[in-house]
Amino acid sequence: MTIFLIVLEIIILIGLGIAFLLLGLPLLFTGAPFMPSYREKRKDILNGLIEIAKKEGVKKIVDIGSGDARVVMEFAKNGFESYGIEFNPLLVWYSRYKIKRVGLKNAHIIRGDFWKINLSEYDMVYLFQLNYVNALLTDKFKKELKNGAVIASAGFPMFDFDLIKQESLFWIYRK
Repeated sequence: MTIFLIVLEIIILIGLGIAFLLLGLPLLFTGAPFMPSYREKRKDILNGLIEIAKKEGVKKIVDIGSGDARVVMEFAKNGFESYGIEFNPLLVWYSRYKIKRVGLKNAHIIRGDFWKINLSEYDMVYLFQLNYVNALLTDKFKKELKNGAVIASAGFPMFDFDLIKQESLFWIYRK
């Protein structure tokens, strides 16, 4: 019985260590904890967003704070040149591993701080950030995004952009 408890404690400690690396460590380096913007069972919502992107003529998309690359990969599977910007090195590694395993040539992960990366080459920006971050991103988007670019915000609305559509927890805007 005591060996079982020791093994259980080790498993719990490893789990807590992994959780800290994915959730707590990024907070120490100006990142944010990883939380997916959509789950597989709600893929219909993301598919609706992909259809809007096709209708708007989007060719190149970037997901700022791309986490495990699930959005990047879905857009790439639908023919978009798809990029993710992620600060957390573990999530960058994991994302690149997933992309390579599936063999997507049009999906790319950039390790970096999205505040320092110019977004002018992208037709669409996808984000899942908190309200106060969206407010700060408004100025960056106004300066860097080309006119007509699409902004898709999951979870929280943006400010000062033309709303194309709101569906469930997604707000889709045009600059």
